[in-house]
Amino acid sequence: MKTKIRLWLAAAAVAVGAGVTSCSDDDFTASIFDTNAAIDILDRTSYTFPLDTFCKKEFLEPYNLKFIYRFEDKGSDMNKNLTPPDYDKSVDLAVLTKYLWYDIYKEIVGEEFLKLYSPRVIHVCGSKNYNPSQGTETLGDASSGIKINLYNVNNLNPEDVDNMNHYFFKTMHHEFSHILDQTYLHPTAFNVISNNAYDASGWSDSPDSLKAGLGFTSSYASSAKDEDWAETMANYITVDTLKWVQLLQTATYEWEEIDCDDLAAYNKLIKPGCNKDTIGYFKESDNGEHKIYRRKCVRDENGNVVLDADGKVQWLHETGVDGRAVILQKVQMVRDYLRTSFGISLDDLRREVQRRTYVTDSEGNFVLDKFGNLQNRLMTVEDGQTLMDKLRQEVYRFKELQANPQ
Repeated sequence: MKTKIRLWLAAAAVAVGAGVTSCSDDDFTASIFDTNAAIDILDRTSYTFPLDTFCKKEFLEPYNLKFIYRFEDKGSDMNKNLTPPDYDKSVDLAVLTKYLWYDIYKEIVGEEFLKLYSPRVIHVCGSKNYNPSQGTETLGDASSGIKINLYNVNNLNPEDVDNMNHYFFKTMHHEFSHILDQTYLHPTAFNVISNNAYDASGWSDSPDSLKAGLGFTSSYASSAKDEDWAETMANYITVDTLKWVQLLQTATYEWEEIDCDDLAAYNKLIKPGCNKDTIGYFKESDNGEHKIYRRKCVRDENGNVVLDADGKVQWLHETGVDGRAVILQKVQMVRDYLRTSFGISLDDLRREVQRRTYVTDSEGNFVLDKFGNLQNRLMTVEDGQTLMDKLRQEVYRFKELQANPQ
């Protein structure tokens, strides 16, 4: 029987530490680390001095945050074969964390908010964190409300925004939502919206489309109410406008899973001129079985679509769940929670994340690339440099300090 890691199913497999304490129980008015600017504790002869200095100046001193890229095995899962991150990849993640997370919250809600509620440690690992027994992948995890672990840094690629958000920035917002939730619990009414649809053990066996039809923004959101809350917030903030519209469109329909002999059998179903939405898409499961995931509609005994008198597909809604309406209801609850508990506008967060990630024109409209996707702002060249190169200079500028100590 063939086995393969279900990366496509574990798109947001994020584990949260079992032992947690409320952020409000800790006094973070004084730093738990030495931030005395008069004491130069950094090694100027070290190759890593620029990044060490950046992390001290941009994270440690203003926010009491220790950005750890020098791999600490004691701070990771000792049962996993994890590896350290590459230095240059750590530089990229550090400047992007500031640009796409800390600077955004600072602009939207202020520096004091970050001093109070942001994690105290971000620890990054170079390798992926697989869960072989489950066939999933942990993208990140939070511990005790003060630490976030991030994995797969060696594969960080600013040219691929979707992958970058998937592994890092959606994960950051997801984990941060857990930290905020420990300070002010999200409304209990949220927990019952999809109460009968959560599946703690089988969530990874279903693609996102099936779960969208039940009112979830991802398959992982269907694993538990707390993960649903975190995924709703993180996906709304980071998923681009086009993909968000596609998600809501997918959620408008109910989906079904049927067995299929193989890809050849699936291809026979696709007839010239047919609506592929009624045929769905083909997937091979981790145990070697073949499945078709398709929208539910009226079919005859041979599985052919039965059109109505006007020649239109007759979509079925047998569960009584309007997935689109459920997702929007959950987003509204997150919106109300952030506003009333922390004075944060969820939509302002989303707009700023999107504006910093994708190119906009003079009127604020997003610019599409030749493939019809939003254009990556990080790799756009301005004044002979990409934005990503400019961000890297925030670290590399400390090379001058290293070469000419005062």
